[in-house]
Amino acid sequence: MTREMQPAALQPLGFWTARAGQAIRARTRGRLAELDVTQPEWWLLHQLSLHLAGAHDVDVVATIGPNESDGAITEAIASSIDKGWVVRDDDRILLTATGTERFHSAATVQRELNDERRHGISDDDYVTTIEVLQRTIANVGGDAWHW
Repeated sequence: MTREMQPAALQPLGFWTARAGQAIRARTRGRLAELDVTQPEWWLLHQLSLHLAGAHDVDVVATIGPNESDGAITEAIASSIDKGWVVRDDDRILLTATGTERFHSAATVQRELNDERRHGISDDDYVTTIEVLQRTIANVGGDAWHW
């Protein structure tokens, strides 16, 4: 059943961004759960894959904490240590061989999810969407940054 909607120009941006965020998070978290990876653990594994010499907790939390919360990232560090994906080396955290394998598995899922989300959306439309959302956030006095 298809229901008629108002023209897109009359619809609330907040409604659609909230629903998009919910749908994307649910799909992403569901797929990652199949690998026994939480989304915050994925963010951690991804960041550490970019810093093979390791990274300081505080830097990792500052970079990816805004995705959810600082506490969620701190919990992801602890759970990743418990799972053997990450180790502490003095004041740094580093990926283990097992963590690197888990990162690669999760990265494959993330690429599949990105392809799914972007199906039928041109690169130009995608960039425009991101830029419009960034402008909207700035217009309402918000502050957002993504690494």
